[in-house]
Amino acid sequence: MFIDLILITTLKILQQTLRILPEDLRQKTGILFGRLGFLFLKGRRNIAIANVRRVFRDYDEKRTAETVKSCFEKLGTNFVELILMPYLPKEQYDERFTIENRHYFDEALKINKGIIALTFHYANWEIMGVASHLLGRDVIALARPLKKHVMLNNFLNGLRESTGLRIILNANTSREVMKNLKENKIIAILGDQREKRSRGVFVEFFGEKVPTTRGVATIAMKTGTPVLPCYPLRRGFMRYTIVCGAPLDFQRKGDINELVHENTRKMNAFLESIILKNPDEWFWVHRRWGRKEKRGS
Repeated sequence: MFIDLILITTLKILQQTLRILPEDLRQKTGILFGRLGFLFLKGRRNIAIANVRRVFRDYDEKRTAETVKSCFEKLGTNFVELILMPYLPKEQYDERFTIENRHYFDEALKINKGIIALTFHYANWEIMGVASHLLGRDVIALARPLKKHVMLNNFLNGLRESTGLRIILNANTSREVMKNLKENKIIAILGDQREKRSRGVFVEFFGEKVPTTRGVATIAMKTGTPVLPCYPLRRGFMRYTIVCGAPLDFQRKGDINELVHENTRKMNAFLESIILKNPDEWFWVHRRWGRKEKRGS
C-alpha cells in the first residue's frame, strides 16, 4: 500500500506538471521517457530486440535497434497521453479522434447479439475508450487486475475510464460478459495477451505457435456474436483514428477444438497484418514467444 501511495502521488505530480506545458513539450516529454526506458530497461530492450528479430529476419542490426527505439518512444508517448486523458476537454474529442468504418459497428449491432471488439497492444490501446464517445454507446473492457497493487490498479482503471470505458476485471467474468452481450453491448477484449498453457490455445503467430486466448473464439461460436478487430491509428499527439475492420469470418460447424484453433488463428493473422504496416507500433517488450506447448496437447 505504501509503495502504491508513492507511485500514485508521483503520477499526480507528473500530471499537474504536464498540464501546464504546451502540447509539443508534452509530446517531447513522452518521447524522452521512452528513450530513457530504452536506455535503462535493458531486460525489456533485449526482449524487444529478440522479438523483432524473430519476425523481421531481414532487418540488419541498425534497423532492428531503430525499430525497438521507436517502439519505446511511442510507449513513452502513450504513457503521457494516458495520464493526461482526464484533463482533455470532451469538446475536443471530435477534433482529435475519428472512427473509420463505423458502418461495421452499426451493422453488427443490428444482429442484437452484442459485439466483441477485438483489440491489441498496438499504438495507444489505452485510449481506445474514446470509441464510446464516437459511437455514442458504452464500451466495456476486460482488464487484468494488478493483484498486489490494489490502489494503483484502481488509479490506472480510473485513467482508462476517463476515456469512456467501463472496466470489469478479467477474472471469472464469463457470466458478466454473456449478460452484457445479451443486452447488445460492446465488449472490448485484448487478443494478444500471453495466456497460460492450461488456458490458452497454441496458434501460429508469425510462424511460431504461441499461447493465445481461446475466450474470444469460444464466446463468439457459442453466442453468434460478431468479432470486430479494432485498432487506433496514430495521427499525432493525442490524435487517433479508431479503425474498425470487417467482422472476422468465424466458422461454427465442425470439431470444437479445430474450430477454436482455426478461428483464433484468424485473430493472430489480423494482428500480423497491422504489425507489418507499422512495426514500431506494437508492444515488442512483451514476452509473446517462448512458452512451449505441452507434449501430447
